[in-house]
Amino acid sequence: MGETVLLAFDTATEYCSVALAYKAQVYCRTEKLGNSHSECLLPWIDELIKNAGISLKDLNGILFSSGPGSFTGLRIACGVAQGLGYGLDKKLLPTSTLTALGYHYRDRGKRIAVLNDARMNECYAAIYANSDGCFKVLQSERLVKPEEVQRWLEQNEVTFVVGTAIGVYDMNLKVEHLYAHPDASYMIEWFNGCRDTADQLWVDPDKAAPMYIRDHVALTINERLQGAKL
Repeated sequence: MGETVLLAFDTATEYCSVALAYKAQVYCRTEKLGNSHSECLLPWIDELIKNAGISLKDLNGILFSSGPGSFTGLRIACGVAQGLGYGLDKKLLPTSTLTALGYHYRDRGKRIAVLNDARMNECYAAIYANSDGCFKVLQSERLVKPEEVQRWLEQNEVTFVVGTAIGVYDMNLKVEHLYAHPDASYMIEWFNGCRDTADQLWVDPDKAAPMYIRDHVALTINERLQGAKL
């Protein structure tokens, strides 16, 4: 795929984020919506397309947050991506929410962990290495209990931690850490910076799928009464 006009969106967390890369400029909108992603995603896409003065047909590809994250949020992103992909005959790029966030903060350390709140007293976690201009996955996406995080970080010699789990759980972190939420512009940043890797991941709409790493995707009545969330 040559010079690209890219659309990207992330609905894996409480934040909804849409970005459009066109002529070396990235248009972006990100807001904390809770559970209103399905109401805002398509209107925001239309808004950015109009602001850039182009049409959906001008897109070369669509990046969507494949996860890990909210079960409903991932289904929304994948469903919208597939609908656009089929309707416009465009390829899709399932993009890890953790990888995009880690790539954006890659200069903060040689080994970076991304920890996003997975609810139910768990974190979605991954570890990345950044050295000599090379960004790579050391520990792929998984679930980690907050009380196990610090030991896991020490075992993997992590020097910086970022994500939405920071401040949510008492993890007794002994390394530099920062709260940050996903942003669709980070997905485009990752694509541009890791183009050789990213270009191998394009799929047809019928092959697109969310990344589920938790088997427990529905709450029981008792869990709901106790205030649990997925």
